[in-house]
Amino acid sequence: MSSPQTTRFTYWKHWLALTALTLLVALPGLAGLPVIDRDEARFAQASVQMAESGDLINIRFQDEARNKKPAGIYWLQTGAIKAFGKTGERAIWVQRLPSVLGALLAVLATYWGAARMIGRRGAFIAASMLALSALMIFEAHIAKTDAVLCGLAAACFGALAHMRHRGGKPSSWVFWLALGASIMIKGPIVPLLVLLTLASLALWERRNGWMKHLLNWPAILVFFLMWVPWAIIIWKATDGAFFAESLGKDFGGKLVSAQEKHPGPPGYYFGTIWVMLWPTCLLLIPAFAFAIRAVRKSQASDAPVIKAMRLCLAWVIPYWALIEIMPTKLPHYTLPLFPALCVMIGAAALTLISVDEFPVLRRVNAAIYLIISTLLIGGIMAASGYYGEVNYSYYAIGTASGFCAAIATFALWRRHMQIGLIAAAMSTIMLSVTTYQLILPGLSHLRTADGLVTAFKEAGITLPRNGNTEVVSPDFKEPSLVYHFGGAIDVSGKTDLLNMDALKAGRIIILDQLKEKAEPKLALLKIHAETQNICISATEPLNFLNYSKGNIVDLIIVRATPCPAEQEPTAE
Repeated sequence: MSSPQTTRFTYWKHWLALTALTLLVALPGLAGLPVIDRDEARFAQASVQMAESGDLINIRFQDEARNKKPAGIYWLQTGAIKAFGKTGERAIWVQRLPSVLGALLAVLATYWGAARMIGRRGAFIAASMLALSALMIFEAHIAKTDAVLCGLAAACFGALAHMRHRGGKPSSWVFWLALGASIMIKGPIVPLLVLLTLASLALWERRNGWMKHLLNWPAILVFFLMWVPWAIIIWKATDGAFFAESLGKDFGGKLVSAQEKHPGPPGYYFGTIWVMLWPTCLLLIPAFAFAIRAVRKSQASDAPVIKAMRLCLAWVIPYWALIEIMPTKLPHYTLPLFPALCVMIGAAALTLISVDEFPVLRRVNAAIYLIISTLLIGGIMAASGYYGEVNYSYYAIGTASGFCAAIATFALWRRHMQIGLIAAAMSTIMLSVTTYQLILPGLSHLRTADGLVTAFKEAGITLPRNGNTEVVSPDFKEPSLVYHFGGAIDVSGKTDLLNMDALKAGRIIILDQLKEKAEPKLALLKIHAETQNICISATEPLNFLNYSKGNIVDLIIVRATPCPAEQEPTAE
């Protein structure tokens, strides 16, 4: 039996290794990756406006109230701006720091809970696979709610695991604090997940004495104090509009209809989970097989691993079923389930290291993993050449990543699990670091807003956020443009472009030549300018792909310029 000193050393060693692994895949590209349309840009701009205005209650994107999510993520991003940002600067990496910390919390909380359920070795595998999951890495790189939400969900999950395995009051404090913070991040999502889990366990086990640990009344009081005062203030500040918009339209609407053009059939998440959970999907099918086999052994229902698998299945299946039948589908909706899925995968990996189990399911999973790896790596390499500059070193790294994925596949097929896990991890580390640090920042054809910023600087035009320049963009209206140019830019499409006084006063107009109405707009501008003796100029077209809409844009910058002096007639 290991001594307490050895146990503490192992814990610290695992915690440090998991922290290093998470930062290794989360930090590369944090500053170089452009702000992502549309959600990240909206969150980031609203946080900038909160930091600039000092109004920590009303959340706004330009002049529009953003009554979709509670203020928690905006407070975190605003705090990061105040701590690390500079006045007038747009440093998106600063606003991404809460997401990095959220991902780190998710990994460490998963280890904390899994160590009580399946032991330290299995917990280390589970937490490592969570850190390496494709969706976890992506969400750690963008300034929105989901990485932080996953961290808080993992803390609730880990606290429940401790309470079920002889945990006590400290675990209940973690649970209620994390649950209260989750409400301030994304409203009812984690409370709904927790309620589904507890209800499922109550019906399933019918021995729920462990739930008495939840009745920690001081912790429950603090839970309410974490969000009720803000709820009262925002209700008064918006006259109830915030809750009508966020709970009624945003959350409730997604339950009954496909919102924001994101429909999907039932089974959508079963299909996308293989990419979102890559490379952790290496053991997805054996993990479910292991969990189902474990909970069917009723004669050993109090065994720790069986209690652990019951918690995992109760955490995953009801919520997964709910989001599968919801009309609105978005890949990141499965992220709060990842801690439980990774614990199941860690338990399955431990089993396969020791014994030869699930030979058919293991090989089916290996084949799926190889197909997904090939498509994912091949797609990233193809995009790097098509939308950026051809760089053969990227192809070499992609080939090495694919080779490691092939080794992982062969190792799973032959049940060499330790080799398989290491090879899958190496494949992911190589691919993710290269993708986020080099490939994605280099896709210049997709960086429309950045290209416009560069064009303005080259033309000597002050950006609206740095001066009083009036800029109107009636065609290209993506939130990333607002983030880079500042909240004063007009993207409403309702402005009178023929106002010659505004043009003479320095108005700048951005037009998309590929829009049907852009050429008539430019022609009318020229006609009206000539009648008032104003000369206008347009830059060379800037060609980009607007990936939010999937269409090419050809942007020109139009402004009034000094008319050339009329030449004097020369004497003969």
